[in-house]
Amino acid sequence: MNASDTDRLLALLDGTLAPADAEALRRRLDAEPALRADLEALRGLRGLLRATVRADAEAATRPFLADRVMRRLTAPARRLSPEEELLGGLLRLFRPVAVAGLLLILALAAYNVTLATGYVAAPSTAEAVLGLPPVSLTTAYDVDYAPLLPE
Repeated sequence: MNASDTDRLLALLDGTLAPADAEALRRRLDAEPALRADLEALRGLRGLLRATVRADAEAATRPFLADRVMRRLTAPARRLSPEEELLGGLLRLFRPVAVAGLLLILALAAYNVTLATGYVAAPSTAEAVLGLPPVSLTTAYDVDYAPLLPE
């Protein structure tokens, strides 16, 4: 197949070939099986190229990961009210204090529970966690009230 035949076959596929030339080319296609095979090869190649161009165009219009991340980072944020800003600031400020306080409370409760095992009378759970000695009638009678009374 020469360049002239290739141009004519492509023009026939595109529908831009003059009607008289298209009729002459169709007669040649009927007579020459090799030319028909070339036409089918060009038709397949043309479809493959169109599919590739379409896929490339879709990929080019789709934003890449970095573009999507930057678009989200630079998007205007919702404006917070002064109350929301104050609450958010307080939460950020006191979050470490709250976590440290909770850990301290848990550590003290664990320490108090370990000390509660040394009492003669078994303390209640609340007494053990708070580190209070168990209250019984014996301990109530043994309390020295003298410093508590007015003189």
